[in-house]
Amino acid sequence: KLIYIDPPYNPRSEANTFLYNNSFNHSTWLTFMKNRLEIARELLREDGLIFIDIDHNELFYLGVLADEIFGYDNRIGVLAVVHKYSGRHKEFFASAHENKIVYAKNKSKAVIKNFRISNSEIEKKYPLKDKIGRYRLMPLRRTGDGSLREDRPHLYFPVYYNPISGEVSVEERKGFVKILPIDPEGIERRWRWSKEKIMKSWKTELVIKKVKDNYQIFTKDRYFEDKGVKPKSFWFKPEYSGATGTKVVKELLGEKAFSYPKSVYLVKDTIEISTDKDDIVLDFFAGSGTTAQAVLELNKEDGGNRQFILCEQLEYVDTVTIPRVKKVIEKLDGGDFVYLELMKLNKNFDEKIQEAKTKEELKRLWETMNEKAFLSYKVDVKTIDKNSKDFDDLSIENQKRFLLECLDKNHLYVNY
Repeated sequence: KLIYIDPPYNPRSEANTFLYNNSFNHSTWLTFMKNRLEIARELLREDGLIFIDIDHNELFYLGVLADEIFGYDNRIGVLAVVHKYSGRHKEFFASAHENKIVYAKNKSKAVIKNFRISNSEIEKKYPLKDKIGRYRLMPLRRTGDGSLREDRPHLYFPVYYNPISGEVSVEERKGFVKILPIDPEGIERRWRWSKEKIMKSWKTELVIKKVKDNYQIFTKDRYFEDKGVKPKSFWFKPEYSGATGTKVVKELLGEKAFSYPKSVYLVKDTIEISTDKDDIVLDFFAGSGTTAQAVLELNKEDGGNRQFILCEQLEYVDTVTIPRVKKVIEKLDGGDFVYLELMKLNKNFDEKIQEAKTKEELKRLWETMNEKAFLSYKVDVKTIDKNSKDFDDLSIENQKRFLLECLDKNHLYVNY
């Protein structure tokens, strides 16, 4: 249902964690992303969503690429997420936010849910209360786009109000005050409700107040448990910061074990608005395991049974990702996961080459590679064997480099 990824941002700086050929850095990154996004689209359900975190370095290129793969019409959001309100020093502008681009597999079937509201937020946003529940006042007179009389002429009409009895009518009556949807500047606007709705609901849902010399009509905008708050394109909470992400990992593992971990609160909020309680969440740039923690914590909070699939190819999976998920499960006293590794193929030779101590070991490895390894298409075995003396004359480090170049890197692991 949801794919949430925080891929390498590919900055032109030391913060670059994209550990690939830097001589073709940008084009390599695009190819790297294209291959994965094409598979991602296939893995999504028809009503599925993908959220991709990115900063300014590759934002435009990633957007064009994702438009091509998911379809321009299926792009449903480009969000700004504040990660450091004070900003990080840059040459021209202090960087205070990153972006989150959102695509649907099929826009017509996509749903973005509302954020839940805490009790304190409910009381703050809906300060008034009656027998039905909490509410806030909203003007019955429409404002903004489409609010003029000529936009909806049938919604421009007088409402009559009796200040003594509190009665409301849409017909002229003796002792009733006439109220029209005209704003303080004298602009004729329109009501948000029809005559029928006003007469049906005025006893419980309308409040009329005298503001200066004129009467104004308000509706009761009520809070219901499933109402929540519609997500905006601008996300800002102090706990979305990078510092918070680092702190959470440090508290779980006892040390600063990972650079630039995502805030679990940011990922949790993303999952909350894009999934139901039994959905599957995939993150194929797992990093420190933030997505797993977010899924487990959200399940604990709302009684959900969401499942996560994480993929990671770098070595810290053993020292950070897995221990972190274990710690979260211990902390929450619930949850489980299965951990699998891809079976090594050429990676076995890669490791043995790196570990070799003598030229003799490397020579034997080359013989085994001839029989069992997937060699690069650039390798001509006969030519290499014919010039074996040249190979013998190389230093052990250069022999290692040469043998590593001979391996086909697309077969480091057993492919599907």
